[in-house]
Amino acid sequence: MMPPLSTASATPSVNTSSPPRLAVFVSGLDDTPAGRAAVALADALRLWGYGIDVMAPMGGGPLRAALHPGIGQIDLAKRHTGTSVLALARIVAERRPAGLIGVGGDAGLVALGAVRLARQGTPAAVLEDQPPSDDGVRRVLRAWLHPHACIVVSGATTPPEEAARLVLTAFGLPGEAR
Repeated sequence: MMPPLSTASATPSVNTSSPPRLAVFVSGLDDTPAGRAAVALADALRLWGYGIDVMAPMGGGPLRAALHPGIGQIDLAKRHTGTSVLALARIVAERRPAGLIGVGGDAGLVALGAVRLARQGTPAAVLEDQPPSDDGVRRVLRAWLHPHACIVVSGATTPPEEAARLVLTAFGLPGEAR
């Protein structure tokens, strides 16, 4: 006797795929406006059901303990934010997050540069913690890179939940991943 052609189970299939993972890049987890904004944004996105990885040039800092245990922490082993662009591009190319958010002026520029170098089509957003400085190099980089950002949000005046909603909308992701 031949076995039946259909081997489908009697139970319906359930989608067990994990929620999209987002990456947050910050200059450090020190008690600074950018550090506090990164922790608050990561927590808001986590509460909405997204997987989060927080990346910084150097690990440590007093705010590291403030991160929820479910939030991944990646130390790029670099001394300065500006020298992290290649390491961040490698992480973006390998992990392929659904989006990268740079928190802070310099971190935002590095995040935008990293997604361009990674060439994965990863959307990027910038959450600026203060008005940008007006020195020549940063002004030129902002003029070149900011048009490639999905959104640039003022973290100093935008509550974390609102910033998270704006970033998710700009990335084309739903308000909740669950």
